[in-house]
Amino acid sequence: MLTAVTQWLCLIPTTFAVLIAVFGSGAVAVVGLLIFHATVPHKLRSLHNDLAGFVLAIVGVIYAVLLAFIAVAVWQNYTNVDDLVQMEANLVGDLYQDTIGLPPPVAQQLRQDLFDYTETVVHKEWPHMMAALPAHLKGWRTLGDFHLTLVQLKPPDPPTLAVQTQMLETLDKLYDVRRGRFHAASSGLPAIVWWNLIVGAFLLIVFSYLFGAPRLAMHAAMVGMLGASIGLVLMLIVLLNNPFLGQSHVSVEPFQALTMAVEMMAFPMAPK
Repeated sequence: MLTAVTQWLCLIPTTFAVLIAVFGSGAVAVVGLLIFHATVPHKLRSLHNDLAGFVLAIVGVIYAVLLAFIAVAVWQNYTNVDDLVQMEANLVGDLYQDTIGLPPPVAQQLRQDLFDYTETVVHKEWPHMMAALPAHLKGWRTLGDFHLTLVQLKPPDPPTLAVQTQMLETLDKLYDVRRGRFHAASSGLPAIVWWNLIVGAFLLIVFSYLFGAPRLAMHAAMVGMLGASIGLVLMLIVLLNNPFLGQSHVSVEPFQALTMAVEMMAFPMAPK
């Protein structure tokens, strides 16, 4: 249930998601206050304002620490995934550059495989990850073809053997980084963390109802802004926790830049 809701929020336009978080959370908080106001007499609540303020401060600090910790954690994970994508593009570029030390027929075939892989990542894998679809398998097949061509090469001299060995090591790193990208696309915060965030927000807002404010309209405005603030941070966590979904996704620009860069080199990525 939580996974379906978070995916839906990521897949709709970011502006709409933020508006839903701000106005939806604020409206729910205000409606809850109106129900609570009709149930618990104002006079009774106003008698305990001092105690309610003290308890609200403690609950607020505890929840703020939890909220800030999770927000920082998902932001760091988002930046790590972005670095992972850059590293994957760098490794593909390194392999491309290294092909210059191989016999021309083999080098040309390997460049074609690298071109196909880059095109697959940009035009197949990224749209699938942005839409939460199953992983596209063409990239693995292309890397498999590249690996097979490379290991079947019989180096005619020691320099070529050294280049082949270096490329195999780079290819192993590319496999690891690629697996890391797919793992990041399918992982996220555990359900227990989401329940802590949701229940904590509920308790904090309910504690704000315990005040007996002189004017209900002013109390509702404060409670609404509290709910909107919590909803805004929760939406930030939702969007950053899904680094490849929707509009706020990790950019595929490193692979696009790689394609543009190789067009300026002396030898093309793909045969003409």
